[in-house]
Amino acid sequence: MKFNQTFTDVITADLEAGLTPALMGEPGIGKSSFVEALAKSMNTKAFVLPCNQLADKADLTGARLVPTADGKSYSQVFYPHHIVQEAVDYALANPRENPILLLDEINRSTPDVTSASLTMETLRRLGSVIFPSNLRMMIAGNTKGNVTTLDEASLSRFVLYNVEPDAATLIELLGSDINQWVKKVLTEHPSLVFEKPAPSGAAFDGADDDDDSTQTSMAELLGTGEEMLQLTTPRTISAVNRWLNLMPMSTLQEYISTPVSLDGRDTTLLNEVVEGKIGNTNFATHLVSNITATLSSGGSGQAATKTVAKPPVYDQLKAAPTATALNDLLASLNDREKSGSLLYALYEKADNTRLVRELAAVTSKLEQEHTKDLMMLSASAQLDDGNVAAFLDSGEPIADSMRVIFGIF
Repeated sequence: MKFNQTFTDVITADLEAGLTPALMGEPGIGKSSFVEALAKSMNTKAFVLPCNQLADKADLTGARLVPTADGKSYSQVFYPHHIVQEAVDYALANPRENPILLLDEINRSTPDVTSASLTMETLRRLGSVIFPSNLRMMIAGNTKGNVTTLDEASLSRFVLYNVEPDAATLIELLGSDINQWVKKVLTEHPSLVFEKPAPSGAAFDGADDDDDSTQTSMAELLGTGEEMLQLTTPRTISAVNRWLNLMPMSTLQEYISTPVSLDGRDTTLLNEVVEGKIGNTNFATHLVSNITATLSSGGSGQAATKTVAKPPVYDQLKAAPTATALNDLLASLNDREKSGSLLYALYEKADNTRLVRELAAVTSKLEQEHTKDLMMLSASAQLDDGNVAAFLDSGEPIADSMRVIFGIF
C-alpha cells in the first residue's frame, strides 16, 4: 500500500482496534516519517526505537544482576531502554491519548534483539514495566538486505502491510520547505519517488516515465545487487531538497558549467553532486534538467540566447567542393579548430549532416570551453535538432561519450 490518506485511515482504525500494524518495505521510503505524521494527525506523539542500533537484547530490556541487600545473592532488575520508558511515561501522563511506540528496523538487528522486541508486543511489558492500555505499538522492517527472518508465529501477531512511498504524500510532508525543482519532478513524474540506479556505465535518456521502457518494476526493485549504489527514495529526496535550498544560484551555475568524467560518462559537476545524493536515476536526470533550464533562462522562464563564435576555418570547411578536399582540410586542423568547428556545425541552423559526421570522425574530444558552450546551448534548446541527430547517429566515440549530455538536457 502507498503512504497516502487511505492508508492513514486504515492504520488509524487498526490502532483504535488495538491491533499492531507492521510496515514492511524498502529502506528509506519513509516508514518512520509516516508513523510520526500519523501520530500528529491523531493529536499524540510517536516514540521511535531504532532496533538496529541495539547490539544486545540487554540494551533493550536493561536486565542487570545486582546484589541483594544482604550481599549473599543477586536479583535481576530491569532498566528498559529510555525510549520505551519515555513512551510508557507519556502514555500514563496522557490517558486520553493513544501514543505510538514504533519498533523500527526490527529485523535489521540480531535475532536476540528481534525476539525480545517481538515479545514486548505479546506480553505488553518489558521486564517489570507494564505497558499502559492506551499505548499503541507498531513495527517497521525491511523486505531485503541483512535482515532477520520473522517466522509465521511472529508475523501472525501483526497486521502485515507491504508499503511503498507516495509522491503526493512526500510533497505534503516537505510542505513549504519543498524546493521548486524537486516539486516539479515529483509532480510530473510521481512514479520516480522510489527508484534504483542504473548499473555502472549506464545512463538514462531522460524519456518520460510513462514509457514502460524506463520503468523499474517492483520485482527489479526487490532484486539484489553487489554494487553499492545510491537510491532515489523519500529519504534521499528530502536530503537533496535541503541541499538545494541552501545552494546559491551562482554556485549551481558554476557546477553546471564544469564538465567531469563520471563512471566513464562525460557529464557535469552538478550531475555528479546530485547523483551522490539520489543516485544515477531518472529522478536525478529530470532534476538536473529542471535546474539547468531555469538557470539558462535567467530564472525568468525565457530562454537565454547564447552566441557561438564561428571558427575562421569554418567557411572553408563548408565550401569544400569534394569529400577529398574536405578530408584534406580536416587533416590540417589542430584539435581546437576541430572542436570549435564541430560545436558550430551542431549549432548552425543548416543541414550540416555531412560536415558533422566528418568532424565527429576526426575529433577525439571537445575542448573544455566548447563542452561548457555545448551544455548551455543544449539546455536552452539552441542546437539544431537535425545536426544533433546526425552527430548521435554517427557511431563515433565522441558522439557516444557526449550522448549523456544530450540526454540530461
